[in-house]
Amino acid sequence: MTTVRKHPLREQFEAERRRAAFLSFLAGSGIGIIAADTWVSHWLGIPGGLAIGGFAYGVVYAYETLMWRKHHG
Repeated sequence: MTTVRKHPLREQFEAERRRAAFLSFLAGSGIGIIAADTWVSHWLGIPGGLAIGGFAYGVVYAYETLMWRKHHG
């Protein structure tokens, strides 16, 4: 059975997309924890931070995917 290999540029992009999204998750979580704990409620610090981090991850992942499709089809 033959396996279809992805183009090396595509493999590099996919690795970088996951890395960029994860780094934005970390930054978003840190900012979200501080913001939620300071301005919303002490009980919402961690859950609020994780929610904001997840949102940041999704935004970066979607943006990178959109730009790939726009430039490379």
